[in-house]
Amino acid sequence: MGKPKNKSVPVRLQRVLDEAEELFAREGFLHFSTDELARRLRCSKRTIYAVAPGREKFFEAVILHRVAKAEDATIAPLRDAPTVQAAVQGCIKVGVEQAQDATALFMRDVMLFPAGRRAVDKWRADIADELEHVIERGIGEGLFRKIDPRVAAEALLTSVLRVCESDFSSKSRTTTSEAVRQVYEIFWAGLFRGRRYTKRVQRIREERQVAVV
Repeated sequence: MGKPKNKSVPVRLQRVLDEAEELFAREGFLHFSTDELARRLRCSKRTIYAVAPGREKFFEAVILHRVAKAEDATIAPLRDAPTVQAAVQGCIKVGVEQAQDATALFMRDVMLFPAGRRAVDKWRADIADELEHVIERGIGEGLFRKIDPRVAAEALLTSVLRVCESDFSSKSRTTTSEAVRQVYEIFWAGLFRGRRYTKRVQRIREERQVAVV
């Protein structure tokens, strides 16, 4: 993912990026004018232009800022987990946490915004690479059913993105974060081999709940 060069961004501009990210996640962003952004972020329009040269470029900078952090948070447990089971647990935990932090309005605007859709597509491809490795490992260890790892990874991420879309959320009886959790658990349960898979997923769920507490 093309990551914003935040290491060299002055503190005041970093503050604007962070607060814009939180604002967009709550309310969406396509409806904001530059004047409204400056008012809501308690900064001047000059400061916004210092982040990016124009309203839509500012939107893009904020989205890349958020997506880069989300990607790093998702990849870390997949790469660093000592076991496949731990990777699954971390995958579920991070996925649910990220769904809790963004509204359907934000996801709607991201997918309507060309630069946002490109960022999401890149995120999906990068995360799919990591999931593919975990699934291959699980198959090699005899934990998972023999299935094409890439197909499985893409199917999971496509389903996760689908339940985050506004039209799905408006018709669903559950919250987006709960829908994401269910998608992950259904997916991983379907990969584990034999009748023992339900116990594995239940144990992962219990360990996740203990970790949250």
